[in-house]
Amino acid sequence: MKHKFLIATVLVAFSTSAIAQEVNFGVKAGTNLNTVSAKVDGEKEDDTEMTVGLLVGAFADINFNETFALETGLQFEQKGFKLENTDYGVTVNTTANVNYLTIPVNFRVNVPAGENNFYMLAGPSVGIGLSGKLKAEAKSNGMKVSDSESIEFGDSDDSDLKRVNIGVGFGVGFELACNLGIRVGYDLGVSNLQPKGDSDNFLKFSSTNIALTFKF
Repeated sequence: MKHKFLIATVLVAFSTSAIAQEVNFGVKAGTNLNTVSAKVDGEKEDDTEMTVGLLVGAFADINFNETFALETGLQFEQKGFKLENTDYGVTVNTTANVNYLTIPVNFRVNVPAGENNFYMLAGPSVGIGLSGKLKAEAKSNGMKVSDSESIEFGDSDDSDLKRVNIGVGFGVGFELACNLGIRVGYDLGVSNLQPKGDSDNFLKFSSTNIALTFKF
């Protein structure tokens, strides 16, 4: 089902380009401020912390007219989480950093401001997990033990995370007449990334992103 969603998303982007009047290309670079929503055996994980990740990519604005456009592209981004649990005097901090290749497809509304441009956008995204690192650190009575391993993607009991991450994004941006711009957005994670997960056992990534943009 997720692969069908990915194919449908890409087909929408390319089919709409046939009726577009103009296509503009650009690049973006910035950061993700990542949060996580998680439950284990029905208990919500509240002891979470934000992580910071890289966001870089290229995009294309497929313009239907001066107001409406479709924006798609390809971006490399880092997501992740930090969790802290304390049991029987032992505090365990778990940190995950995950690298994704993501295809966003956003519907965009432009609002001209003189020679500059303000815009709003919203739409789905599909991320493919490339690699990642999982690190655990245990502390007790002044002693510390740590370990790390590469994240295993898959749907089996031995996997750490599912590979496909589906989200919904919202954002606003401002572009100067010189084609330099800035945007702020929020990506809400929809996929349960927990292998064999259910409503009582889930893990979802979300992130606030800030990026500089430049159009050619």
